[in-house]
Amino acid sequence: MLQRAEQVAHETEPWATDSHNLEGWKSNESVLERLLLETGGTQLTSVVHNSDEHGVGLLATVELVMTGATSDGWLGGQDVHYNICVRFKVSREATGPREIIPITIDCPPTVPATESAGDVGRN
Repeated sequence: MLQRAEQVAHETEPWATDSHNLEGWKSNESVLERLLLETGGTQLTSVVHNSDEHGVGLLATVELVMTGATSDGWLGGQDVHYNICVRFKVSREATGPREIIPITIDCPPTVPATESAGDVGRN
């Protein structure tokens, strides 16, 4: 799952700083929204620390729950869905584009570690 989060971050970076777009760089809020959409996750928290998309330092963070699936046994085993919580940090050095770094975090107690296939989406 972290590999998927890293892929989403890597693919979102050029989109966030597309200088060929007439509107220029995307807002930090829209970057967070895109990360949420692209991961298919459920948002836990979202903070824009600096609304200036050309700012430096930590610009924004979003924490979300991503769900993966694995089989719990050999042939014909039931799929088990597991949750992983990820924090995406959007930052920028003094020069260059924004960088998006995903890191795993501990899920809050309200997020179950696993769910059977029939329980997914039932909250």
